[in-house]
Amino acid sequence: MVPTAAAVFGLTCQWNQGAMNISWTPQSSSDYYEVQLAVNATADPFVVHSTAGDSVVVDSLLPSRKYYVTMRTHAADTPSLGPGTWGQPADRVVCESGADAAPQRTKYARADTKLLEVMRESEYTYEVDYLMNHNSGTIEADAAFASLGAGKPDKKSPWNITFYNATFTLYCVEMLKVDVPDTFSTGGNTSYSDYMSCNDNHNATDPQCICDNWIDRILSKVNPDGNCHDSRGNNCTYFTGMKDCTCTCSQESLDNSNKYIGMMPVYMDFTSDSYYGQWFSHPKATECDEDEEVGAARQDGSVCTWKRHREARIVKGWQVLQNGFNTSSSTTIDPALAKQNADAFRKSFADAPMQPWGCEDTVSVLV
Repeated sequence: MVPTAAAVFGLTCQWNQGAMNISWTPQSSSDYYEVQLAVNATADPFVVHSTAGDSVVVDSLLPSRKYYVTMRTHAADTPSLGPGTWGQPADRVVCESGADAAPQRTKYARADTKLLEVMRESEYTYEVDYLMNHNSGTIEADAAFASLGAGKPDKKSPWNITFYNATFTLYCVEMLKVDVPDTFSTGGNTSYSDYMSCNDNHNATDPQCICDNWIDRILSKVNPDGNCHDSRGNNCTYFTGMKDCTCTCSQESLDNSNKYIGMMPVYMDFTSDSYYGQWFSHPKATECDEDEEVGAARQDGSVCTWKRHREARIVKGWQVLQNGFNTSSSTTIDPALAKQNADAFRKSFADAPMQPWGCEDTVSVLV
């Protein structure tokens, strides 16, 4: 008899003092693990816990409930946590929470750090692809952008995914408080570096970030003229901006953007005054390991400046559609529609069979 994947990984769970302890046997070919929870044997997962260790503690479950648990393993020595770096999930095991389920542990920032809630739509995969060398956004900003491309939920986007099956992941990030002068993309907010455009290098397994591109400058109301040129040396236009356009940033800007989380305000149109939120870029080199404190100095002289909390919550596009996401197709965004769609995302995350999500000093309820 061939052993199941769960048996090979030694995946087990045990309820202890209000939380579920999930453990497994470390694999010699793996350096990172993702634990997934779902409501039944075939449902999409609604939460992941990721770690380089051999166990996680899930402490925000509902009391006296059955959860279906699986995990996938990350291939060692691969350049990212994106597509092409993970094995297939193990067979699911059934785990049950106790009557004494504890509330989610409050996430705290230190005096020199702050917490940032971000959402990311996975690209070139229907699995979670994490944040390193990727972009993310506030729920409102991402919902506004998604509203542009959801008119045909079954049609594949430029990122080779359909909205219907797309994976949206909500993260809580702790970031170092910084003061970055002379930024051009942040709208004068010195708490962030300049935004970088990521994962457009045609290799999602090894995503890279580059100087803020033409379309992102348009969406953030940054005038690209003079800094973005086509192959003939002319300022980029709507006809060349997406295909034949290169933007330049100062070396100081690039250096800061490769150290700190970058940010741009999102307006969706150069002529619009409707503000929808923020987009962020997350430099790979300065992401903190789970055992590093944000701001920790490393032996090579670098400093880790941002860190994901282990838990991240997931919704699929079809769930957001069920919760009222409006797919009215248009080349412009109606602020009322964008708000409706942001509410659909928040409702979808809140529907998970878990205790309230929080990414601030006290738990905030998604409504």
